[in-house]
Amino acid sequence: MHDKDTLMREQSRFLGQEPERLRAVRGRELYETLDGLGLGHAHFFKALGTNVEDYCAREFGVDLGRITVERFFASDAEAKWLFPDIVRGAVIDGMRSRPRYPELIIRDERVAGAVCDVPYVRESESEEELRDVAEGAAIPESQIQYGDRIVRLDKRGRGVLASYEVVRRMSVDMLRVHLRRIGERLGRDLDARLAHVLAYGDSSGSATAPFVINTTTAGSWGYDDLMKGFIKLSLGHYFTPTHLLASADTLTNLLAIDAFQGTLLFDFAKTGQLPTPLGLTMVPMAGQPDHLITVMDAGYAVQKLTEQDLLVESDKLIHQQWDRSYLTVVTDFAVIYDKARVVVKSDWS
Repeated sequence: MHDKDTLMREQSRFLGQEPERLRAVRGRELYETLDGLGLGHAHFFKALGTNVEDYCAREFGVDLGRITVERFFASDAEAKWLFPDIVRGAVIDGMRSRPRYPELIIRDERVAGAVCDVPYVRESESEEELRDVAEGAAIPESQIQYGDRIVRLDKRGRGVLASYEVVRRMSVDMLRVHLRRIGERLGRDLDARLAHVLAYGDSSGSATAPFVINTTTAGSWGYDDLMKGFIKLSLGHYFTPTHLLASADTLTNLLAIDAFQGTLLFDFAKTGQLPTPLGLTMVPMAGQPDHLITVMDAGYAVQKLTEQDLLVESDKLIHQQWDRSYLTVVTDFAVIYDKARVVVKSDWS
């Protein structure tokens, strides 16, 4: 078992070889070496200054944009060891292209297990305000705490339910289109999970629930409701409002407000670009409850914790067994500053 520093040195040593020596590692040897070092082919290609398309053209003499899956496997005995990473790369492209969560989190941190003790700050205005301190008197303190914020990470994934007979005549390029779409759906699932955490709190318990404001009129939305959320977050909690999250139905209702119809302020009717009320980025969010909006400071509210990046059932793909192949991640979101978002609710029940 490698400790972290030793592993990083071995990764650097392998990827730092002369290009010709590095390129000489192929097929199964390359697959097993990368797997043992916790690397992917993407790291290998970056070290060579190439990409998967150019590598396949040079090493196997194939054009991924035209060749079928069946012909790819038949092109070279070593080609099959690259195929799981082609699948994984396409899914990751999808996961990065559509979801909104990357712009709404502080950072994505790797953790060692599926249960994580999250450090946090419990803010108290009376204890933390700056004030005159007499000689020898106690200075107000902000305490970063550990101990009772246990976040449990969930496994999330999707299956590829197709026999090799279905896949083999498909071009590799078209297969990657379908896999990117699967990645987008995985990203959408993560968006929905983040929306839930922001609206109700993370898996550590009710202490991470947000501050909730009711709309002026039950069951309806007005521009003043957005202002109440903005003012509470900025002047009440001293955070900078950056984003407003809403479901599709709620966003439709918000866009019908008279304030958003003025073309001098907003140009939604002409360009389709969503308005930016009070400087906020409006985000149509998968999984956002219909009866509430979330106003947040994306620099402080939530962190993503990842124990396992996208895992592909490589053995099945190497042996051309597509039936019920699964793509999974182990991850979740943790609230860092519970006051860094405010929920405005139209359903008063």
